[in-house]
Amino acid sequence: MIGDRMIGLLSDLHKQHEQLLELSLKKTEALKANEMKALDQILTQENKCIQQIDAIENARVQEVESLLNQKGIVADENPSLAQLLRFYNEKEQQTLLEVQAELRTTIQKLQEQNELNHELTRQSLQFVNASLSLMEPKQPTANYGRPGQSTKSNGYQKQQSIFDSKA
Repeated sequence: MIGDRMIGLLSDLHKQHEQLLELSLKKTEALKANEMKALDQILTQENKCIQQIDAIENARVQEVESLLNQKGIVADENPSLAQLLRFYNEKEQQTLLEVQAELRTTIQKLQEQNELNHELTRQSLQFVNASLSLMEPKQPTANYGRPGQSTKSNGYQKQQSIFDSKA
């Protein structure tokens, strides 16, 4: 069957995206618990998963180009599955459309989870920055007064009203 290779590639892409989604969910929990060691391991696993997705995607593109070349058609930059369906039988078309729908759903969930992780990371960085700014030594505020005049009297700052000036 001509469609077996394409169905296999799309299924592999879907499996890898599901694995990436699972890692993204784990990343959310690690971010919430502030577990940096676990987060580092998850990021390493994500990178491996992304590399596998890239390899599968390259194989898919080659398969599309090969199919189109066999049919004597010049490939677009990124032909859609709808453009390719006419080359497959009904059963293959149905399977390809089902796998495509599953892949789209998984990618949508992954995008939503990544947005959540992005927001959690942003909030965490804001908290770290706020904590660091609280630890910084405070600069003394500038006091205005006459040279040589002490601003403290018996431990309290001498206050003078603006209306106490001589006329």
